[in-house]
Amino acid sequence: MSTTHFAARVALLLAIAAWGSGCGKASKTPENGQESETAEEEHERVRLDSTAIAVSRISVISADTVRTTSLPVTGTITYDANRLSHVGARVDGRIVQITVDLGASVVAGQTLAVLESAEVGQVRADEGEAAALVDIARENFERERRLQSQGISSRKEMLDAEADLRRAEAALNSARQRLQVLGTEPGQGGRFALTAPFAGVVVARHATLGEVSTSSGQLFTVANLDRLWIELDLYERDLARVRRGQAVRISTAAYPGRVFPGTIAYVGDILEPEKRTVRVRVEIPNPSRILKPGMFANAQIDVDEGGAPFVVIPEDAVQRLPGRTVVFVPGTTAGEFLVRTVELGAAADSGRVVVLSGLAAGERLVSTGAFALRSELARSEIGEAGHGH
Repeated sequence: MSTTHFAARVALLLAIAAWGSGCGKASKTPENGQESETAEEEHERVRLDSTAIAVSRISVISADTVRTTSLPVTGTITYDANRLSHVGARVDGRIVQITVDLGASVVAGQTLAVLESAEVGQVRADEGEAAALVDIARENFERERRLQSQGISSRKEMLDAEADLRRAEAALNSARQRLQVLGTEPGQGGRFALTAPFAGVVVARHATLGEVSTSSGQLFTVANLDRLWIELDLYERDLARVRRGQAVRISTAAYPGRVFPGTIAYVGDILEPEKRTVRVRVEIPNPSRILKPGMFANAQIDVDEGGAPFVVIPEDAVQRLPGRTVVFVPGTTAGEFLVRTVELGAAADSGRVVVLSGLAAGERLVSTGAFALRSELARSEIGEAGHGH
């Protein structure tokens, strides 16, 4: 064998040995896996000068803590059933006048429509006759009482006159109660007003001029929109975390970025068997009336988990690398930022997320500008790979 061929074989064997030794150091075992991962993170760092930091708008904050987490739930905005009324006549009648239209704001007692009913006309006639008979009976009773006091009339005649008066008054009260049941007042003829039960908005109108309405018909729907309900579907697994009185933050697609505060007023007692959900009702003020019944809503229920406080960080601080979630923490020298792997939990509040491990309360981390650091890290890794080739 020539000297040249011998030297080539020795060089090849040494290269193979060196490669095998390097592979052995990089492999992870149950004993040294954690140390290798920590060492890998220690080498993952980004260095920026002051100009690059200013351009990237990097800001550093301390990890905060909370005792309340946020439970996301979806639902639908609907009317407050205690402030919703389907208005209809209590007696058959023909609609002779309509005084409001769809969308009109009304006050309590305002006339919505005027109807004409033969039954109302008859009851009013009965009430008028009963009122006249009461007047006659009262005059007769007063006369008999004067005569009895003068010894001209007997006590029996006075008592008979009093009984006639009481019967006439009972007939009058009966007629007036019938008018009250029919939703009308004493008057002349069969026309009567259909009125709003409370202040609100006419959200539905089914009345048509000249049509005959039955006692079961609904002519208008009046709703007070200053307060609404949101019906949420709460999954069975989250039932133990939710109770009446908890604060809820509502958001809608119609008003992105705007949060509406509400409160849980009711947690259902029945589980929907198909969806495995419980109905939760949230009451939400709506003084400007910009929320509309029928809107889809996203809700964040503030849940007090109890126990030790949670570490929370802004969602913008979290970055995704292949196979893991990381944040950037300041290094020991100016302009140096290290990669830190974290495990995240549920959403907290105001765009923050719970950190289950990897970051302690009060630790410093990059908030604004974390995406720029991730991009810089990726560029540096690509550069090192290219340099290695």
